[in-house]
Amino acid sequence: MKVKELLSVVFVLLFSVNAYSGSINNGDFQRCDFQDWQKDTDGFGDPGSTGDFSINNNAGDCSAVISVEQSEGATAFYANTLFTALDLTVASGDLQLSFDWDFSGFDDASLFADNFFVSLSNGTGSLFNANGELGHLIEVTSSYDSGSFSAILDDSFYNQSNWTLDFTVQAGFNPTSVSSKLNIDNVSLTSVTTPVPEPSTLIMLFIAMAALIGQQRFNVKRG
Repeated sequence: MKVKELLSVVFVLLFSVNAYSGSINNGDFQRCDFQDWQKDTDGFGDPGSTGDFSINNNAGDCSAVISVEQSEGATAFYANTLFTALDLTVASGDLQLSFDWDFSGFDDASLFADNFFVSLSNGTGSLFNANGELGHLIEVTSSYDSGSFSAILDDSFYNQSNWTLDFTVQAGFNPTSVSSKLNIDNVSLTSVTTPVPEPSTLIMLFIAMAALIGQQRFNVKRG
């Protein structure tokens, strides 16, 4: 093994990141319901039994759908928001927020088309990004696409209360703005730590490294 390769292995062993179970309940929607989530339509709260919010159940593999599809019974004139409380308690390490999303429909992606955005909120009416600044985790977009989001939250959030994660779909204002939906899944807030190896582990790693470096020098001299 070359020295460079050995150092790479040592680095991985010393600084490998361990992740522990997150602090968002029902973030994967495998209960196939909206337990631990709240719904809001046009600022008036839960719309009740409508097509604005639904669960996509694919043989037990469930995800959440936020819709402005009038053909499916959505009632929002302005916007639908699905949100959940965040437990930002952390003793050490960092908090990593992740989720999968898929935005689809039949609008034209113009200036006044249906759109969505994802934000952190503290109930003051302001929205924030992962750095604790005014903005969004995912900026307002009307382009149909899908992806995965992951970010380490700024430590200014840590051990704070009354924060929520908000997924918002806004209805557009052009003739084709009648049918869009946002599918979300695998929402997690995970405590990520970088453990320090025990002294005995460090000693063994350095002995192994020294032995391999010595062997390489011996082989070079023989050559």
